[in-house]
Amino acid sequence: MPGSRELVQLCAELSRYREQKSRGKYPSELRERAEAYARERSRAGATPTEIATELGVHKMTVDRWVAGGERADEGALPRATNAAQHVPFLPVVVRPERREAPHVRLNVAFADGTRMQVCGIGARDLVEAIEALRRGR
Repeated sequence: MPGSRELVQLCAELSRYREQKSRGKYPSELRERAEAYARERSRAGATPTEIATELGVHKMTVDRWVAGGERADEGALPRATNAAQHVPFLPVVVRPERREAPHVRLNVAFADGTRMQVCGIGARDLVEAIEALRRGR
């Protein structure tokens, strides 16, 4: 049926309906024709993505049509199961892995006798600390 006159007409009607109403159920007659087309194409081996592309609708819509399942609003997410609706949500905080500072210490001795002992500092911070000591003279 791809490329047939019936498909062209069905796509045009689906498109016209979406232009008039961006959300909501397709009219029952139009939806039944689209479901029949989707099921026929699925039996012929077409994937839901291919069918969705042919009809110009979302893949999830085609999944519902092929399964003959619940007809939710166009573009709506599938409903959660009863068991999933009763699971409480818990707040989760994601933090980067905490790395312990290395126990290696860096001892810096300056010609004027100033000493600096460094542990767990980055190279840039070390350079800035040395420059600050030099400016303080």
